[in-house]
Amino acid sequence: MATQTFLVVGATGTQGSSVVKALLSSTTTPIKILALTRDPTSKRAQSLASSDPRIRLLPGDPTAPEAIFSAANTPIDGVFCVTVHGPEGAEEAQAQGLINASLAHGVKHFVFTSADRGGDVVSDTTPTPAPHIASKHHIEIYLREKTRGTAMEWTILRPVTFMDNLTPDFAGKGFAAMWRQVGKRRIQVVAASDIGIFAAKALLEPERFKGKCVGIAGDELNFEEACEKFKEVVGVEMPTTFCAVGSVLKFAMKDIGSMFKWFETAGYAVDIPAAKREYPELQDFGTWLEKSSGFRDLKTGKSAYNVNLLLKFFLT
Repeated sequence: MATQTFLVVGATGTQGSSVVKALLSSTTTPIKILALTRDPTSKRAQSLASSDPRIRLLPGDPTAPEAIFSAANTPIDGVFCVTVHGPEGAEEAQAQGLINASLAHGVKHFVFTSADRGGDVVSDTTPTPAPHIASKHHIEIYLREKTRGTAMEWTILRPVTFMDNLTPDFAGKGFAAMWRQVGKRRIQVVAASDIGIFAAKALLEPERFKGKCVGIAGDELNFEEACEKFKEVVGVEMPTTFCAVGSVLKFAMKDIGSMFKWFETAGYAVDIPAAKREYPELQDFGTWLEKSSGFRDLKTGKSAYNVNLLLKFFLT
C-alpha cells in the first residue's frame, strides 16, 4: 500500500497539533506527516518530531508556499490548512497562496478549517460581522472558485468556539466573563481535539468528504448552564471574573467584541446530532471537562496551564 503524505499547517498550534495526533492514532495505512512550523527549533516542534517517526518537521510560512513545496521535495496527497488571525487580509494571504501552490503541485485534497456562521445554508452566504470569521468566508469562496474544474478536491470544516478557551488562568476567566454577558442565549462549543478527528477523517477518506462543508460542535449552552455543568463535573464554581473585564477585553480586541455581539442576536447553528452521527465520541461540555480540560487539577490546587494567549484560542 502506497504511503500517503499530508502537509499539516500550524502543526504545533491548537488545531494543527490535534490533526497530527488524530492522523497518527486513526490510521493503519502508511502515512507521512509534513509538520509545517515557523520555528522547527522550538520546544513544541522538537517534542512533536520526537513523538513519532512518521512526522517530519517542515520549516516554512504559508505566505511563502513555493518554498514549502520546495522544502518538502515530495508529492503531497493532502493539505490541512488553518489560518492565524492578523491584520486585515492576513488570513486570506495565508490560505490563497497555499491553495494556488497546492493546485500547481498536484495536491489531491485540500482541507480548510473555517468557522460556522449559522448552519450549513447560512454559512455559504453569510460572512458575519466578526472580521476573522468573515476572512474564513472569503477563503471558502476562493477555494471553491479556484478548484472548480481541477483535479484537486476540497473539504471545508466549520467548527464553533473552542471549549479550550475556558482555562483556569486570567485569559480563561476573561472568556467566561464575555460569555456571561451574552445572557440567556446559548453558544455552541467544541473541543479542539475533536476538530482534529474530523480533519483526519477528511484527509484519510477524501472520496467520502470531497466537496462537503462539515459543521463541528459538541454542545450548546448558555453561561448559567455551563456553570451548572462545571460545578457538577469539577465540584467547584467555574472560574470567571468581573463583567467589566469582559467589556474591557471586547473593547480592546474589536474582533472578539464583534463576535460576542453577534452571539447576542445570531451565532452558530451547527447540526450537532449530525456531527455526532459522524463521530459518536464527539465531546459535550461535561465530557470535555472530565477528560480533556485542565480543570481536573483544580481540586488539588494544581494548574494545567502556565501562560495562555487568549487570541491563540479565539482566532486559530
